[in-house]
Amino acid sequence: MAPSALQELHRTRLVAVIRAASPETAEAAAHAVVRGGIRLVEVTFTVPDAPSVMRSLAGCGAVVGAGTVLTAAEAHAALDAGAQFLIAPNLSAEVAGVARESGTMYCPGAYTTTEILAAHAAGAHVVKVYPVGIAGGPDYIRVIRDPLPRIPMLAAGGTHLGNIAAFLDAGCVGIGLGASLADPALASAGRFDEIESRARAFVAAVTAREAQA
Repeated sequence: MAPSALQELHRTRLVAVIRAASPETAEAAAHAVVRGGIRLVEVTFTVPDAPSVMRSLAGCGAVVGAGTVLTAAEAHAALDAGAQFLIAPNLSAEVAGVARESGTMYCPGAYTTTEILAAHAAGAHVVKVYPVGIAGGPDYIRVIRDPLPRIPMLAAGGTHLGNIAAFLDAGCVGIGLGASLADPALASAGRFDEIESRARAFVAAVTAREAQA
């Protein structure tokens, strides 16, 4: 059976990426996106004491995972804190091994077709095409999906409200949302209502696109 986080990604399409200068701010930002309707919440290891944030979010209605997971030690720390998925900007054989052994959804980053194929061969459930904005956006996804139609891809790094429908139309199974959603500057300023509002807008956009598909 597919990991529950992967099933949730296929259902809801969106992953909220949480980066913040403090654990408290990260937790508040995560709650804001959950109130806005996004259930997949990625707490990156750039957040101070990230595992404590993951642990604190248990029971909040979110499917909590870890981002920027670069080492096996970080992967284990995330899983110990209750993380249900592991996302990274790169492919790590060590992290892939932890994900395989634990049955956890693994989504490593890749840029070229060679890197995407390597990530898939290492056991990635979904490959994070990153940074997709610099690569060419939805047009890039369309080009690389021609030779790789069966590899599930998540668009990240340059995604925003104006292009998420195009990424889904291009064949991505999901979208990672960084500064266009839980902007660290908004979180630092305490503007969690704006983060919640943005989350609602993203959910509405996906709902509208799915209704038309």
